[in-house]
This record gives sequence, structure tokens and C-alpha cells, in this order.
Amino acid sequence: MTDMKKSNKDKKASGEDKKVSGDRTLKKILSDASLREAFFCFALTRAILFIIFFMVGHLTLTGQGEGLGKSIQDPVIAAGNQSLTLSEIVIRGDANRYITIARDGYEVQPFSVDKQYNWAFFPLQPLLLRLFGAVTGEYPITGVVLSNILFFISLVLLHKITLEFGYDAPVAGRAVFYFAAFPVSYFLSLPLSESLFIALTLAGFYAARRERWLLAAVLGALGSATRLTGVFLLPVFLLMYWKKYRSWSKPNWAFLLMIPTGLIAFMIYLWKITGNALAFADIQIAYARRIDYFLSPLIGYISSMDVMAVPWDFRLLNFAAAILAFVCIYILVKRQEWALALYTFLLIAPPLFNEALMSFARYVLAVFPVFIALALKGESSYVDQTIRTIFLILFGLMAALFAAHFSIAMA
Repeated sequence: MTDMKKSNKDKKASGEDKKVSGDRTLKKILSDASLREAFFCFALTRAILFIIFFMVGHLTLTGQGEGLGKSIQDPVIAAGNQSLTLSEIVIRGDANRYITIARDGYEVQPFSVDKQYNWAFFPLQPLLLRLFGAVTGEYPITGVVLSNILFFISLVLLHKITLEFGYDAPVAGRAVFYFAAFPVSYFLSLPLSESLFIALTLAGFYAARRERWLLAAVLGALGSATRLTGVFLLPVFLLMYWKKYRSWSKPNWAFLLMIPTGLIAFMIYLWKITGNALAFADIQIAYARRIDYFLSPLIGYISSMDVMAVPWDFRLLNFAAAILAFVCIYILVKRQEWALALYTFLLIAPPLFNEALMSFARYVLAVFPVFIALALKGESSYVDQTIRTIFLILFGLMAALFAAHFSIAMA
């Protein structure tokens, strides 16, 4: 009997210890500034996004009336309306390609540009989607959930990496908000590769700053299996290594040579199924992406600025994003943030060889140093409020256009 009482007391004490340990863990999580900032920005911007998706999805036009001498539309927004589901809203544009690859794999046939084959899309994101989709039994909503989880992780990492580069908490907080509210950040909540790529590159930078070079290399390799621009982590991390040690005497820098292996593995696979290891690049012509001289899309826009948007290209927004990126490079160079400036330039340079500005705002979205540079200028309350206001207005507009299936918001 005594032993039973002792056993019950031990169990009770063990339960109390677990409760205390759980409370401490919860308090530690709640006291993490990066988590708090990330949660606020995530909750605010995603609430705006999904409210817009809901409203547009349940919008019907009941007829046409007259007002002030002009015809007007009579809209009804009601939950009972025949509506677009979230799945129907999100599987547009590139999201449909990623879901198709996750479900059916890549198209196996000799290389050709007679149609838009899916070889242009890198494999890591659809592989993850296939893995989780096998558990849930569907892909669109699974992709949305996965992307939002990765997006939240990216917000936390952006806050931490900003602090790691020596900036204070207000700068880190502004960087996180600007990133979450960027006009095309709705792409981070869709079944696309943006959230995964940004999470991997931020984690890689964080590991490199902490001198964990093997981990940085592994994350970089995964990045190069997610997007071609992941290979640019190699020269940037090598620059960070040199800046830290001013020597190549330690052999651990060689870990960084692993970074292109993700791209190389994809090239080998493409060679096997198409006969062309560069199929991911050569198929771009089928997607109306043609190579031209450097800065040609910017010069082309300036020569015809009266045309602000054409199908699949919101020219004005993409041009503004390009100018913003160059301004941020200038800010980073002035701060002597050479690695961040180099990374920004390397990521925005390739699309500036295309004929058109198509998708340029999406390219800038993936370049996290842009938001750190903006946050530095946001020390002025006037600049900060201006950026927040412009970003939130454009974010709402672009999200609505995407939900309504306007092509200029899908590219």
C-alpha cells in the first residue's frame, strides 16, 4: 500500500514537472521577439489576403443598372452564392504547373519547344507537395498550407538574420512587415516555390553567419534544387567566408562547393528524360521569355511608358520593383553590406536579360536583402508610413486581381 502511494506521488510529481517544463517552453516562445513580430505580420497580411479571396470568390454580378449617366454593375457578395472555392482560386498560372508535377511527374519525351512543357520548374517544391499530398489525398490546399508554414518560418528567419547582421529590433521588425506586405506577397501563400526558396536561403544565410558552413552548404544545395538562382549562394557564401577569415587555410570552406549539386542533379534528370540537360532553360522560349541585352526590359518600358500593363505583365509594377531593387543595392553598398548587395544583384540580374519585365516583382519578392535595406530607410517615420501604406494598398489590389483571375496578377 505504501509503495502504491509512493508511486502515485512520483507520478503526480512527474506530471507537475512536465507542466512546469511546458509552461517554461511556452513562456520562452512567447518571449521570442522574432516569433512575435512574425506572427503579427503573418496574421495581419494573411487575414487581408484570405478575406479578399473569400469576397471575390463569392462575388456575383446580378445585372446592370444606370447611375450618373453611365452603366453600373450590381454586385452581390454572399456566402450562399455559387462561388469559387479556394482550390479553384489558387490553381492558376504556375501553381497549376507545380501541382501537375507533384501529381503526375515531369513530361518524359525528347526535348522540344512546341508547347509549354513543365521542365522549366525545379523539383524540390513539387517533391515536398507530392510527399504531403500523399498523406492528405489532395494537392491545392495542401500546397497552400505548406507554403504558409514556410512563409511564417521565413518571417521568423528574416527577423533573426537582420539582428544577426547587427541591426536593432525596430529595423528587423520593419523588414518583416515590408516583406509580408509586399504587393505580390500573396505568391507566398500559393502552391509555388517562393516560400520554400526564401526559407532555405534565409536559413542558409543564418547558418553562414553562425559559421556552420556544412549546414549552409546543404541548405544552399536544396535552394539550387528549388530555383536556378540558388546557385548564386555559392559566391555569396564564399564572400562571407573570406570576410570572416581572410584566408582559405581551413578546409571547411570546401563544403560550400556542394551548393550547385541540387541544380546538377536536376540537369542529370532532365538529360535522362529529354536528352537535354539544359531543358529548364531552353524551354523558356515557349513561355515567351526571350533573351536580350542587359537592362533591355527597363529600356523597353521607358520607351513606351503609356502602356502600364499588358497580358501577363503589370509593366508599371514590375518596373517600380526593378528600380526599388537597384535603390536597395545602393543602400546596402553604402552600408558596406557586400554579401547582401552581391546577393541582391545576382538575383535580379538574370531577368534583366529578358525582353519583357514579366514577373519582375516576383523576383524581387524572393530577394530578402531588399527588405532589410528598406527597413534601414524606414527609420524615418514618414518613410516608414509611406512604405506601409503603399505596400498594403497594392497588396490588396493585386490579391483581388489574382482572385479574379487577371493575368497581370498571376505572373
